[in-house]
Amino acid sequence: SIVVDKKNWIETVSPLLFAQTIIDPSLITVVDLGPFKHTVDGGLETRKTAFECVGTVVNAFGSTGTGGAGGHLPGDGTNAEVSNFSDFLGAAPASFPDGVASAIATGAGDHYDVKMLTHALLCKVLKSKLGAEAVGEKLKEIAAAMTKTLTQKMKSDAVKQEIDRNSDLVRSCLKAVVGLTIRLPRHVTETEDFDEFITKVVRSEKVVKQFEEAVAAAGGGGGGGG
Repeated sequence: SIVVDKKNWIETVSPLLFAQTIIDPSLITVVDLGPFKHTVDGGLETRKTAFECVGTVVNAFGSTGTGGAGGHLPGDGTNAEVSNFSDFLGAAPASFPDGVASAIATGAGDHYDVKMLTHALLCKVLKSKLGAEAVGEKLKEIAAAMTKTLTQKMKSDAVKQEIDRNSDLVRSCLKAVVGLTIRLPRHVTETEDFDEFITKVVRSEKVVKQFEEAVAAAGGGGGGGG
């Protein structure tokens, strides 16, 4: 059938696709501009394209009729009674959710453009029970990367465009954090590391207002971390 053929094809190409989401140090060069040094990441565009492709594949499985394009599951999406048949990633190869979760853990600490794509991908995958389970296994790494994003300090001479870009990134990250607190089971989020992430970073004076706005936009969930 078409679904089976698609699954077999994705099983073949997805490892190659995931490999392109990883930073390749050999493609990073430093250009000397006199008193300044400029870093050129020759692999950035490839990584961005790879994450966009992963998102497209996730959407494709969401449109197979096993959970809808959104893949919205009954209840809070963490019900252990939900079967693979009702989970849109149940149509994907068994290794696919883990591959996506690993890519998310890497992308969450990458360049601005990749982070934005990663946050959107995370929100999509969390709507799948299988996706949420895979993300839970990488939660520590994802939270560590998000901590750097949310605590990053702007330069004193930052221009308005840089400030606006950073604000967009923080909002994108916090939307993904809300997804984590809503979609992941309590036994996954109720850990010392994640609790510290929520308490000291997400609920810090710097971003707590934006976090509460993201929670409200999501429908009032997202307490998380205890």
